[in-house]
Amino acid sequence: MKINHSTSSRPADAAAADAARPQAAPAAAADATDAAPSAGLSVSPLAAQVRDISARLAQPADDDIDTAKVEEIRQAIAEGRIKIDPGKIADGLLATLRELGQADAK
Repeated sequence: MKINHSTSSRPADAAAADAARPQAAPAAAADATDAAPSAGLSVSPLAAQVRDISARLAQPADDDIDTAKVEEIRQAIAEGRIKIDPGKIADGLLATLRELGQADAK
């Protein structure tokens, strides 16, 4: 006996209803979330929070960086007033790797 996989196991009326329903594009679905109250859709509080956070992350946040301090440090490095010790940097990296290795072993 041969099984034919080309036929649907769903009832004919359900398949017809699915075919009659318009398929929304992902971009259109994203636009629909913005118009949720007028479209009769609701957004969960978590989804609203994620949308708010992503909107804030998309905006430039220059207040997090003290550009004057960065320029001062950059100038001090260029003038040789700040010495970079590659040995200290390497020791710090190795210590971090050891800590990460110990955390993975647990």
